[in-house]
Amino acid sequence: MTIRVLAVADSDSYLKWACSTLDSLGDPEAPLDRSAVLISTPIVPTTSQIAAAVAGSSIVRPRVLGLRALQAHVRDVRPDVVLVAATGPIAEMIARAVVRADPRRRPALVTGLPGMALPATPRGTAWRRWCDAFVVHSRRERLAYQDAFAAHGVEPQVVLAHLPFLERHAAMTPRPIDRVVFAAQAKVPAGRAERLRLLDGLANIAAEGFDVIVKLRARKGERQTHNEEHPYDDLWEAEHARLGHAVGTLRFVDGPMAEWLQPGTALVTVSSTAALESLALKLPTALVDDFGVAEELLNEPFTGSGCLVSLADAGKLFREEGPVTDAAWLDENYLHSTDSELPGTVSRLAAQRAAGELRPLPDVRPWLWPRHLRVVLQSVLPAPAYRAILVVGRPVKRMLGRVAPSLANQ
Repeated sequence: MTIRVLAVADSDSYLKWACSTLDSLGDPEAPLDRSAVLISTPIVPTTSQIAAAVAGSSIVRPRVLGLRALQAHVRDVRPDVVLVAATGPIAEMIARAVVRADPRRRPALVTGLPGMALPATPRGTAWRRWCDAFVVHSRRERLAYQDAFAAHGVEPQVVLAHLPFLERHAAMTPRPIDRVVFAAQAKVPAGRAERLRLLDGLANIAAEGFDVIVKLRARKGERQTHNEEHPYDDLWEAEHARLGHAVGTLRFVDGPMAEWLQPGTALVTVSSTAALESLALKLPTALVDDFGVAEELLNEPFTGSGCLVSLADAGKLFREEGPVTDAAWLDENYLHSTDSELPGTVSRLAAQRAAGELRPLPDVRPWLWPRHLRVVLQSVLPAPAYRAILVVGRPVKRMLGRVAPSLANQ
């Protein structure tokens, strides 16, 4: 029996995770029909972001669908399993649409988060409490998410897998470091001053003779999973002279990270999952601790890794072996050697659906109605109409509050 798996994504990082996860599901005993679509929201990726996200995967350019079109697609394709690859409120909206497309014979719902998913927050698990299975990528994450879901009174299967973009990597032959790649993030650090400190520090590393590249997640005007208030390329263009550096000291690029993680390269970041990709390749990897180590900086999971260093020390370390990573931390945290449980879980869920043995309809009631209504309206209305609603004011918003539940049911 061929298992039909449909991924529904909302943004660049989730689409990349969805495509890689679909590709990791290969099972010769259970042929797979893999496909992916994007849900229409304000953070839907651009053409170039889509191309970067699907690069190297078996997924060709995915279609962008509205809510009604998504429900029609689910009825047409009749997937056995739907991989919901989206930010919390949008993941909830997708799950509601999928379940309501065919309540009598719903597909199994699998979800997860791309990259490092710690801490396991009450909010993040509340938006995903409907899932049949939740994918984690480390033993530490499994324990954290089992506890977080239990606090909501639900017990989905918490499935241990590998970060899919790590599975295809083999260690590279060591070579003296001549290039340093900085993996930028939208959320951390968020402040303008902190970002300028990073750019200044990277330029100082370039002055030591390294080719320093700032790998951007998006170009100016492109939306990302998270908004970026102070893009690095804009900051550099405006402030490089004041910082005392020539404009060409740093190079700014976009596209797939894999293009830049090559022999002779070292990686620097604050907390990007690109650090794990670099570690899997056994490339020198440094996580900047200049701004501290905390949950809000998303770098706390790297405590004990051996990779947390100051930016000023990173360049010196790259002249030698680079930071030395703790082997026990790698096994506990993301580069474990355990076989992925996800292919077997997908096969079992598909069999349960075929036999009519999936649990009763999951709880897909909105966790936060105001946030849910906003997400639905952003998905079903043209952008100008939605912006007009925000301008008109509270009376119209209250009226839409009475109308929006019917939209959410569509």
